Order: sequence, then structure tokens, then C-alpha cells
Amino acid sequence: MSHHQHDEFCRDRRGLLSCGAYLLAAFGTASAATRRAFAAPGDADPAAVASFARLERVADGVWAVISTPYSPTGERERTTLSNGGIVAGRDAVLVIEGFNTPEGAAWLSDQALRLTGRRPTHVAVTHYHFDHVGGLSGYAQGAASPEIVTTERTRSLMLERYLSLDDGRPLRKAKQRIALPTLVLPPDRDGAELDLGGRKARLRPVSGHTDSDLIIEIDDPHVVFAGDLVWNGLFPNYVDAEPVSLRKSVQVALGDSRAAVVPGHGNMLSLSQRRDYVAVLDLVERAARDAHRAGKTVQEAAASFAVPDSLGTWRMFSPNYYEVAIGAWYRVL
Repeated sequence: MSHHQHDEFCRDRRGLLSCGAYLLAAFGTASAATRRAFAAPGDADPAAVASFARLERVADGVWAVISTPYSPTGERERTTLSNGGIVAGRDAVLVIEGFNTPEGAAWLSDQALRLTGRRPTHVAVTHYHFDHVGGLSGYAQGAASPEIVTTERTRSLMLERYLSLDDGRPLRKAKQRIALPTLVLPPDRDGAELDLGGRKARLRPVSGHTDSDLIIEIDDPHVVFAGDLVWNGLFPNYVDAEPVSLRKSVQVALGDSRAAVVPGHGNMLSLSQRRDYVAVLDLVERAARDAHRAGKTVQEAAASFAVPDSLGTWRMFSPNYYEVAIGAWYRVL
């Protein structure tokens, strides 16, 4: 199947399961260097370490989940897959992301209890991709469950992509573990604030990685959970991207140089790494525009694309990610 055919298949509801399997299978094609990059420790002294993730203290009462889906020996670990976090207030505890499996969410719930004295009261989900919502049911503790907060569009996409098929295929297994949002941000609002008690979390709806993303910001000190709008050391996935909006939303996420930024995948970003990431996005746009103007195919443009060494090392989950990125731009040119 060509990338174009696969892309259309992913967007069709009947092709959803194969699309999800394709995206997860990309981890199996990652190079040895990419696997080592995922297994590499960050700069912080972790508050917890598991085979699939580590929990890094970002500020007082704020922790970042940094997923490590490859062990140092190269085995795949999909328990969490995406990054996330914990934000503790006096009266409530917010966690970010539902992760790839219920076991990943249950692990973070246990960490929140250990570190803050209570289980999560709220879960904010940055977008609908399965590695961010697949494990939401793992936060439930008997009859007690936290409030799950998403945009209205994210909720609609979760229903459309994950809960609407019932034709006997293995998607039923996913349906059993998807928990739907209980608090939905309406489309006519700029966002919302969650008062956690002595600390507020701002939820800012944007788009770019998908057509409905959510940035979570904490003040004093300023911490940004950027979801998959921002990647570090790993070339971003453009499969559902709106590339024009992506660049604008990244500016929002990275606008304060003093903020600590938790990316959707990869380690926490230094200032130089943030600049490199923006430069990579600009490089993709420039390459796509030049190739489109020259009449090249997506495949031809991708074959001649490379990230220069001056921007650091950008590894890929799958060798076709350049083609996916160029193709996203071709859709809007």
C-alpha cells in the first residue's frame, strides 16, 4: 500500500483498526539508534522509574511522565507510549493523558497517590490519538473515576474513530478500555481553567498535530504540557497534521522561554532544543513548498529531504515519516 493509499485508509472509519496497527507497528521499524534514544535517561533525578516510563519532578507539585517505549536492549514497551504528567493542588490532582493502555494510566494513578496523597481527580487529554486515550479506563477505582476533560472535537473523534465500529473485528478490545470524556470544552470558548486549590491549570484548545489539540499550562512556575504539538529528538508525526496551524500552535506552546516544556514524545526540551524543533518544522515547510513548486511528487520530495546535523539528531519511528510530513503540506498547497 502506498503512503497516499494508507493515508486515505486511515481517514476512513473502516480502515481505522489497520491505521492504528500501522502507527504502532512503526515502533517495530525504528532503528537501533532510535531505540537507544528512547531508552536514554533525562537530566532530572526521576521520582519513579518503570520499564516503560520515568517520572521526573519539574517543579513543586508538578511531575512529567517521560515514556521510554524501548528498553536499553531494544524490547518494545507500549504501556504508556506518550508523555504526560501530574499537577497537584491543595484540593485536586490533575493528570495529563490517558496513555496507550489501562495499565499505564493505573501506574500514573498509583504514582499520584504516592506523591500527593490522593488519586487523580481530573484527567486532561491533549488529543484523540490512541496512545493518549487508549488507557483512560485505567484511572477508574471501583465506582470512583476522575473527570476526563477534552475538547468537544476530540470527544467526537474518539466516538467516530474508536467506538463506532462493531463488525466483529478486534476493535472491540479497544472499545472495552476507552473511557469517554465527562467534561467537554465547547468550541466557542478560548479554553478553561481548572482550580486545583492554590494552583490553576489553563486548558488552551488549538490545532496542528490534529484538528483538535489541547495545551495545558501551569503558572508559578510556568510549565507547559504541549502534547504532540512538540517533539524532542524524534521527527514529528504529521499523519493527521494541519501544518499551517501546527506552526502557529507551536509558537503558543513555546512562547515563554522561561517555561518548562513537556513534549508529547522525547525528553524535556532545553532552549536550544526548542529552537532546533522550530527550525525542523520550518525546514519541512520550505522543502515541501519548493518541491511542490517544482512539480515533484511527494515521494521525490521526501527522498531528497534531510535534517542537517546543525539541528541535532532527529530519529524516526518509521522510515516514511519524511514522506508523511511532505504529504501533509501537499494537502494544503
